[in-house]
Amino acid sequence: MKKNELFAVVLMFLATIGTVIGIFAYEKSRAKGYYTVELTARAPLNGNWYPRKFTVPFGQEVRIRIRNIETVSHGFAMPDFNIEPAINEIKAGEVKEIKFLADKKGTFPFFCTVWCSNEHLHMSGEITVE
Repeated sequence: MKKNELFAVVLMFLATIGTVIGIFAYEKSRAKGYYTVELTARAPLNGNWYPRKFTVPFGQEVRIRIRNIETVSHGFAMPDFNIEPAINEIKAGEVKEIKFLADKKGTFPFFCTVWCSNEHLHMSGEITVE
């Protein structure tokens, strides 16, 4: 392999690794200060919310990233934190975020606000703040 070819290969490798490291560093700085929860939305017959129950620390700024992996739309509301509805519609394949301050201790419901199936009324979960 010639010097120029070796240089090009090394440069390409460094550019690729640098891009990946840059993306992770950017995401880490963006999430700084928030307790982040990844929530997946699926119709109840396909698995419901995942996780269906989760715990966050009291007094912390919380960011919930909701990913809809279905072919139907979903919504999200958490009335005890005045998030009604937080997101009117999360279309198929979309990711939406909500942020709130976990300033009340206890267990609180969240649910889907868009008719997603005949089992829609069962599409709910719980967040515990402790």
